Amino acid sequence: MWLLVVSGMILISLGMIAFGFVPPLTAETLICFRNGAVVVTRGKLLPHAKSAIAEVLGEAGVTNGFIAVVAGPRVRFSRNIPTTIHQRLRNILLNQ
Repeated sequence: MWLLVVSGMILISLGMIAFGFVPPLTAETLICFRNGAVVVTRGKLLPHAKSAIAEVLGEAGVTNGFIAVVAGPRVRFSRNIPTTIHQRLRNILLNQ
């Protein structure tokens, strides 16, 4: 019984990460966007990249969300960030 509960919790956690509710635990760089402010909670981000990200997210009307750069380098976005600006944000992050 306990094995089913643990398995269920793991599957729920992985689903929340996959659907963009929670950032991946393995993120090398984690950027949170809260009420118009960009906060780097893990890793480093150059100042010009930080301001460019804030500008793109502000233009799109995003108020809250996260961007995670994981190994590869691959970029994962929260579900609050529209897919139409994903490539612009990738270009900023991966070319810094």
